[in-house]
Amino acid sequence: MMRVAIIGIKGLPARGGAERVVEAIVRRITSKGVAPTVYCDARYTPPDFSIEGVRMIRIHTIPGKHLRSLTLALFSALHAVLSGNYDLVHLHNIEASFILPVLRLRFRVLGTAHGFAYWRSKWGRAAKRIMMSMDYFFMRFSNMTSSVSAKDARSLQRRFGRQVLYIPNGVGTEFNADLDAAEEILNKHGIRRRRYFIFTAGRIEPTKGAHLAVEAVTRLDRGVPLLVVGDAGQVHDYEEKLHNIAGSMVYFQPLIEEPSVLFGLMKYSVCLIFPSLVEAMSMVLLEAASLGIPVISSDIEENREVLGEDGIYFRSGDVGSLMEKLGWILDNQADAGRKAADLQKLVHSRYSWDRIADRYFEVYRQVAA
Repeated sequence: MMRVAIIGIKGLPARGGAERVVEAIVRRITSKGVAPTVYCDARYTPPDFSIEGVRMIRIHTIPGKHLRSLTLALFSALHAVLSGNYDLVHLHNIEASFILPVLRLRFRVLGTAHGFAYWRSKWGRAAKRIMMSMDYFFMRFSNMTSSVSAKDARSLQRRFGRQVLYIPNGVGTEFNADLDAAEEILNKHGIRRRRYFIFTAGRIEPTKGAHLAVEAVTRLDRGVPLLVVGDAGQVHDYEEKLHNIAGSMVYFQPLIEEPSVLFGLMKYSVCLIFPSLVEAMSMVLLEAASLGIPVISSDIEENREVLGEDGIYFRSGDVGSLMEKLGWILDNQADAGRKAADLQKLVHSRYSWDRIADRYFEVYRQVAA
């Protein structure tokens, strides 16, 4: 039995980002002879939550915007080194790489990058400089490295002269979409199903491009509303900007933590608007494509690598280009539906979690050896 400790995420159950990757992988690798231990924030992971075959260690952290994540990573590393019995550690997120020298006192480590956090505009200049320095720790102290983004893998490999494996995020072949709960939310806003656009992000901040979606739908004036789903409260100036530019056809819905409800809202929409200015490999993008709904995304390299020729793209940052594509979707829904069906097949064949779990298992064997 291979014992693997997983450090660097907030915890489980997954509510977004790297947590979704971890949950998908640990649910599959237990059948392959792997015994995963996931380090979690005690405030994030409910005391009664469990996954068969997966051990969870709940760490008590120090409250605070930065202290909470820092102490979670540090206390997890100390617990692992002082009392853990693992064949390797799987560290997620580059910004947690400051604990790598501690982990390497006892363990071999696979480091997985989920994008560069210093791209995000929510961080100040000093915080961004510290995060940028973590790239060195990630590449210097990990025994093996991987990235969910092909572009990021190439960037790290070019900068540090060391191989970085590209292991993408994935999707399951079946989604539990709670259509009844989704319809309750739509009724609350007075929105008709299959007659609205949707934008969603766990944390809504400028690089997610919500302002582009809000402005485009407001100016389009086709009588089709936009439902904005997510937490915009962490960047107050940006939240205020979104409300100021939003017309009467834009509705705001707080963060939905239950994936099945969010999937239901996406399933009932005309299309997902995905206007991110920077990304690694978005789970939302994959999940929407897997649901078989049309997706209009910015034409950044990261999105094109995922969606390929079956994606519907607009020029990144260009509201006029986004308006043009939204109009095309409304006027050509049969064609858009065919492209969505082709994209769904592509995603299920190329980004199956079962295949990706097999890849991680093989990498675990290499690192442990």
